[in-house]
This record gives sequence, C-alpha cells and structure tokens, in this order.
Amino acid sequence: MKKLKIYGDSILKGVTYDANSGRYGLCDDHRFEALNKLGYELDNKSKMGATVQKGYSLMMRTMDSIDENTVVLLEFGGNDSDYNWQAISDNPTGSFLANTPEPLFLETYRKTAQAALSKGATVIITSLIPIDPNRYMDFISKDRNYHAILSWLGDVGMLYRWQEYYSQLVESVASSLKVQLLDLRRLFLTDHHYSEMLCEDGIHPTQAGHTRIHTAVTDYLTSL
Repeated sequence: MKKLKIYGDSILKGVTYDANSGRYGLCDDHRFEALNKLGYELDNKSKMGATVQKGYSLMMRTMDSIDENTVVLLEFGGNDSDYNWQAISDNPTGSFLANTPEPLFLETYRKTAQAALSKGATVIITSLIPIDPNRYMDFISKDRNYHAILSWLGDVGMLYRWQEYYSQLVESVASSLKVQLLDLRRLFLTDHHYSEMLCEDGIHPTQAGHTRIHTAVTDYLTSL
C-alpha cells in the first residue's frame, strides 16, 4: 500500500462555507475515501488557514513518515496571497504585504517540496483554484469599510489577478523542481458551472466544487 500525505490549507481539508449560518464545515467526502480503494493509506495534514510556512514546519515535524513509497501532495498559496483586510480598511493609504511575500513564498515552497524529494517521495503540487472576486470583496468588506478597501485595491478585479499571480508562482515552483503539477485551476475555469462550484465567500468550494477536486485527485493518482 502506498502512502499519500497531503499538506495544504482549507481547500484540500474539504472546508466549505454555509452562507445561511455563516459557518464553515467539511464537505461530504473530506476523507477522500475513494483513495483507499486505490490502495493509498491517506494522511491529510491540511489545515484551515495554513500558509506554506506552516506547511513547511509541519513537514519538518513529520519527515520520519515520508519515504520512497510516499506520494506528497502540496497545496498552498491561497492564504499566502491574502492580506490583513482590517488593517487595510483602517488605513487604505498605507503599504501592506501579503501574508507570505513573494520571495519568502517561493523560497519556502521550494524547501518544502525539496524536503519531500530528499526522502525519495513523489511530489505533486496543485495550482490554486480561482476565486470569485465580487463575492470575496463582499465577504472581506463585511463589517469593514468597503470603499476604503476598494480604494487600496484599485478595482475589485485586483483580488482575482493577485491570487492568479500566486497560482503562477506555484506553477513556477513545480516547473523549476521538475515535479508534477495537478492543475486544479484549469478544471474550475473551464467548467460551465464554475459559479456553482464556489461558495458565497468567493474562495471555498461548494460540495460540487469539492467533488470536482476529489475526482481530479483520484483520477490523477490512478494515472501514476
């Protein structure tokens, strides 16, 4: 039996958002049961809110469980590209950095992947699923100053472009290390029901979105 270790954030954790209750929960198949039938022993270490720095620290603490019989699936960048929206709302003329600025993001992501490679593991990196900028803008500006945040952004579309930029950084890491890329972003962008796959917060997948992700992961691992 091969081992599959997932290091990521809320997307591969299976988190979804219920706008009616304003609460987060887990999708139906957050345990990736289908992978057990493929002969994978799953250890999902994804955590809501995780950045690549947290992922690297977690991997360093669990290195003993990674070997040449392990597939390591990495999914980071969404939280890294995000900002302290309250601070921006309070001071829209200020200068702010993303949670993980570009140089540190690239360096840490490479270190994370290289650590797994050094143990002989097969490493797969996923691109970022796209966001809905209008929904996300409404979400981050709730109980904050919408126009102040918009003033700092320039336009709502900047939310999408900036997150897309980090997805491109992720792809550059995979390319530079010559590891496999599972392009989840393309699957969402080319789906005719794209809007139905994202929750009202604009960033988390609905049940339909998670089903699409789980099918893609299962199909990809089947092809290895």
